Amino acid sequence: MIKRLVIFTLLPLMALMSCGQDVPPEDVYDNPLDEDEVTYETPALTFYPIDISIDLGSSQAVDVFVLDIENLAGSHVKLSYDKSKLSVLSMSVGEFFADALQAPVFFAENDTETGTIEINTSFLGSDSVSVSGTGSLASIVFQLTTDGESSLTFDVASCEFVDPDDNSIEIKGFGEGVVNAQ
Repeated sequence: MIKRLVIFTLLPLMALMSCGQDVPPEDVYDNPLDEDEVTYETPALTFYPIDISIDLGSSQAVDVFVLDIENLAGSHVKLSYDKSKLSVLSMSVGEFFADALQAPVFFAENDTETGTIEINTSFLGSDSVSVSGTGSLASIVFQLTTDGESSLTFDVASCEFVDPDDNSIEIKGFGEGVVNAQ
């Protein structure tokens, strides 16, 4: 009886494993946030998604991601976008700081004249609160106003990470985002 049960259990599994379908190439599952896929050193800043295609007049959320950081207590991020092709509908705090014991302070400012966004996120107080890993610092909803391609780029000289003692954490890599009209 047990022998039949084993055979009836194994036969469907063997059929699944021996089917003639090809296994898709590994790059089908590429994620620009996977450390194995990042082509620059970490800790780093990038956008997710990094390549966006949207219809004219439509909107899309883009997250500002920090990759592989240790002991982050505060950040200042400055980025630019093509103000002639994109408008900013909203900005909100990301989920990366949400796992900490206290809520972060979050300030985001959009300068529509220059097409720049500044985002400040930090913990206040002497509790030495910090976060580590990979996650979203902020979410920005862009609306495409004109056909074409627009880049999202970080102002490398202005971006800064700090630990709970206000010591600078070097940002070793920066990703770039692209928004395309469909």
